[in-house]
Amino acid sequence: MLNSVIQAATGRGGTMETVRMLNAGRFVSRGRGRHGTRVIDSYELIYVDAGKLEMFEAGRTFRLSAGEWLLLRPGLRHGGLAAYEPQLVFYWGHFVPRGAEGGARLEAMPSSGRSGRPGRFGEYYRLLLSELRESGPGPGADLLAELLLLEAGRRSEGKAEKAASGLAERARTHIRLHFDESLSTALLAEELQCSADYLNRLCRRSWGCTVTEEINRVRLAHACRLLLAGKLNVKEVAYESGFNDLAYFRRRFRALYGQTPAEYRKAHSLGHVNTE
Repeated sequence: MLNSVIQAATGRGGTMETVRMLNAGRFVSRGRGRHGTRVIDSYELIYVDAGKLEMFEAGRTFRLSAGEWLLLRPGLRHGGLAAYEPQLVFYWGHFVPRGAEGGARLEAMPSSGRSGRPGRFGEYYRLLLSELRESGPGPGADLLAELLLLEAGRRSEGKAEKAASGLAERARTHIRLHFDESLSTALLAEELQCSADYLNRLCRRSWGCTVTEEINRVRLAHACRLLLAGKLNVKEVAYESGFNDLAYFRRRFRALYGQTPAEYRKAHSLGHVNTE
């Protein structure tokens, strides 16, 4: 059954031995006491099923609500910040990495997050507790620990994607506001405080084009509006649209619209003649 659960969750079968499960449990508060202060030699993954839990680890504070998780690391002092509230229910599990790959994976994870699928997170913990009761620590428990980490990582990736999407939107907004100024991939990356290579990869993934292609697209769209307005010559249109090189402007315009700027103006101006 566990292999089918793994395959359904990950799209692949077999074992994934990057962690070894030690023990786990479900805590139901009676409204007394608080989480003890201690240093452990394993990782601990806490998932809050109901209520709120306040914790600290090595000077950092965490206030967790239902649906949120916390990954505590070995060798760091941690404990509770406040008394357990009566409605609090949380799951906990201790595990250790298998080899360098497992250790690197765990160290790369954030310390806390919110589950995108809280029902699934709780289900995996219930399956884990059942497996430990029936068979004790072993391959089945290790597989379920992997599922819990995958579930935590799923939300972490979602946050990263959201941050990347926000950066791409900021880039697009900046281009629309400053296309007629000196603007390049390097200047935009400096403004957004990221590397030019990363920004180009992000924008290609988000928009289907490079930063330079998007800058040119916005500039050329503005050039079309100026051409149809009929008040500026082609050189002035190029300059007002952010192009300092007239020959480059003509090449890019023809590549996108299949006409020279002058041909575009003539062809489209005819369609704008009216008597009312």
